[in-house]
Amino acid sequence: MIEQFRVSGLTANQRLDRILRARYPHSGRQAIQQIIARRQVQVNGRTVWLASWSVANGDTITVLEAPAPLPPQPQRFDPAWLIADEGDLLAVDKPAGLLSEPKRGLDRPSLLQLASAHFGPVTLFHRLDRDTSGVLLLTRGGAINALMTAAFQQNLVHKEYLAVVAAPNLLDATGVIDARLQPSRSRRDQMEVTAKGGQRAITRYTVIATVADRAWVRLFPETGRTHQLRVHLAHLGAPILGDRLYGVADSAPRLMLHAHMIELPAAIFGAARRFTAPVPPEFTLPES
Repeated sequence: MIEQFRVSGLTANQRLDRILRARYPHSGRQAIQQIIARRQVQVNGRTVWLASWSVANGDTITVLEAPAPLPPQPQRFDPAWLIADEGDLLAVDKPAGLLSEPKRGLDRPSLLQLASAHFGPVTLFHRLDRDTSGVLLLTRGGAINALMTAAFQQNLVHKEYLAVVAAPNLLDATGVIDARLQPSRSRRDQMEVTAKGGQRAITRYTVIATVADRAWVRLFPETGRTHQLRVHLAHLGAPILGDRLYGVADSAPRLMLHAHMIELPAAIFGAARRFTAPVPPEFTLPES
């Protein structure tokens, strides 16, 4: 359904995507960017495909295709998410689309809030991107917090992810991606590879299989930089399917990245503590 409205009430010019997000509060940033990229938005009768297009009071915006609404957000913790409850430590399988922790400016539930309401006060020691699914660890406080802090600070926590990426690409059968990362100079919600400066980021990987235009990859991050796996894979021509920031959003129904396993070190905990989140059905290899 076509909608047309006139912009007013601005104190200064604003980006087109921000105007549309205010107009469609029940649609996410990805849905807004998609309709702009598909040239479904006009400003003063002119088709615009730049999210950063400057909009002023008095401009007329025509939306030819309404952005898709956000999927329903869970309002309470689902017991099916619980992987293990070891008293001082909880392992939880975060669903894709749910924030790990509250984000300023977004009135959406987070795993931390839902878990706290269900279990009582808990602490989140690491996070996953909103669109990534998989295992997260929370603690109930006490001595476990000092142990967790030591394990993460000493880089002794072992993580394994599963991703489905675009093919063909520049990935070897196994390899190490050692590429420094810094905030993007053009988009504040992205990171980028840089030859100098930034922070060193290291990812080991193994390609499990390649079928047609996609490949299944196991990822073992040795550092924990923002968007590290997503940027590293895109850097080698293997963007994760469904990645709205570094690939093609509609190449999959979701970001095809899953935190499959996390292991806490025996050197600190006395015995290794390993937790695994089941692989979602959409990651299953097709039958040969």
